This record gives sequence, C-alpha cells and structure tokens, in this order.
Amino acid sequence: MDNSKLISAIIPVYKVERYLNQCISSIINQTYQNLEIILVDDGSPDNCPKMCDEWAKKDSRIKVVHKSNGGLSDARNAGLDIAKGEYIAFVDSDDYIAPLMIKTLYTVAEKNQSDIVECNYCLFSENDEVVTINNTHHLVKNLNKSEALEELIKERTLKHVVWNKLYRKNVLLNLRFEVGKLHEDTFFTYKAFNNCSAITKIENQLYFYRQRTDSIMGTKFSLRNLDSLEARQNIYQFTKENYPALSSSAQEKLLLNCLYLGQMALLTKDDQLIEQAFIKINDIYKKNYKYQRPVCAFKYQIWYFVGLISLKWCCNIRNKLEVGF
Repeated sequence: MDNSKLISAIIPVYKVERYLNQCISSIINQTYQNLEIILVDDGSPDNCPKMCDEWAKKDSRIKVVHKSNGGLSDARNAGLDIAKGEYIAFVDSDDYIAPLMIKTLYTVAEKNQSDIVECNYCLFSENDEVVTINNTHHLVKNLNKSEALEELIKERTLKHVVWNKLYRKNVLLNLRFEVGKLHEDTFFTYKAFNNCSAITKIENQLYFYRQRTDSIMGTKFSLRNLDSLEARQNIYQFTKENYPALSSSAQEKLLLNCLYLGQMALLTKDDQLIEQAFIKINDIYKKNYKYQRPVCAFKYQIWYFVGLISLKWCCNIRNKLEVGF
C-alpha cells in the first residue's frame, strides 16, 4: 500500500504559452506521483487557458483555476486556498523541475521531520535549453528556526525565493502572498520560516530557473522595484522585535539594498524617475540608519556614512567605481 502523502504543486500561469508545456511535463513526470497539480490561469490573454484545460483532460491530478488577472501573488494565493496536500510546492510556469525534485525534497522532509526543505537551483537563459544538472552532492544541512532565519537574512545558505522549496502545509496556513507587490517572495519567506521548527537545505540542483528579458524581474528599473525596500524594512522591524541578534544583519541588507536601487535608478538617466525614487529611498535609508549604527566591515561603514551625507552622491560614486553590481 502506498503511504506517500499528497503534495500540492501550485503553478501560476500568465503569458507563458512558449514555456508552459515544458513546465507541466516536468511536473507530471515526477518520480513522485501522489500529486495535486494546480494550474492557476491568472487571466492570461494568450493560449494558456486552453492549454491548461487540455492538460487537465490528459491527467486527472491536474486542477485548473481560471480567474481574472491579479498578479503572481494573487494567483499563488488562489492555489493555496484550494490546495489539499499535506505539503506545498510552488513552480513558476516558465521554469521546470528535475524528475526527482519532489521525491527528493519529500524524502528529506519525512526523514528529518523538516517543515521546509530547500534545494539548489540552476539559472539558464530563455533560449538556452542546455543545462548542466549537478545532482552528485548530497550534503544535508539541518537548521532550527533561528539558525535558518540567520542564513536567510544574511542571504547565505538559504534564499528568499519560494520556488526551490517544499513546505509542510501547516506552516503556510496563516500566510498569503502580498498582492500587488514586486519581490513578493521577500515579503513571504521569513514569515514561513518563523512558523517552522526545523528547516533543511540540500545541495542538489533540482529547480531550473529561466532568466527572461520580458519577465517582471527582467525589465528595467521602475518605482515598483522599491517594493523590495518595504520588504527588507519589514524584516528589519521583525528582527528588532523577535530576533535582536539578527537585527544588525537585517539592517545592513536594507541599507545595501537602498544603495543598489539608488544606483539602478541613476542608470536610467530619467530625471523624473530618479527624483521620485530618491525621495523614497532617502526616507527609508535615513530612518533605518539612524536607529542604530550599522555593525559591519569598516569599508561598508564608510559607504553607509557617505550615503547618510548624500545618498545620490554616494550612489553616483559607486556607479563610477563599478561597485555593487
């Protein structure tokens, strides 16, 4: 008798007809078969809605949700609302996953009683389908909640992205993605980690992330990119209240993100956009710098102090020196 637990794979679908078949094929052909595959058509204006329905006719495990366009977060939330699995996985519809991904993450989760298991991923261009798959490493790193949050906030072993992970459903019950935000994963992942007791990282490269020039993240700088500052400011406030030992690291990541986004804004050469961006970046930078002096390497303290004097000047210097890219 098969005692494997049902796993729900949530796939938001929007304007990806070129890539959708590859993504769905990689999921239905998983070596782990006890799956609920939720395709959320987020009001896609192309052939994707029809493609989703055709796939559902071929595989009884596939459920299709058709909804008006609400963005990636809204589509994921729609999937979470109906997911029946004891575990949840997220897959972006222009990516694909290795045949062993679900089984590997599930096996590790059950063996280690982990609430979240994260694997490594491989980046590839939209026209380059040749990917080097490295599944020879089997290092397993088990972490408690505070250890995992430290790795996440410092962006070392663990990453903010949600799609290279398997989650026990209970850690997501009170969580939903923030609708209308860019960098929605950064708003979400630290909260999921905070609901956990144990988190595991494995080295296997099992997720394949397509870098598209026409994707939301692939487009040039806009004011929407500043959503990441709000997310990192939330993380900083969260650590001050709940994990004071991590607050300095969260503060440094926030300040560094301010400098990076200021540099990106300057590269647009759009005076109006630059002015609007720096109004918000300056406000966040000064407010969060003055709360406590950053504890970090001396060279970064110098940059952060120069940024306090004039953030735009600091970012201009960094661009000229090609620092921070």
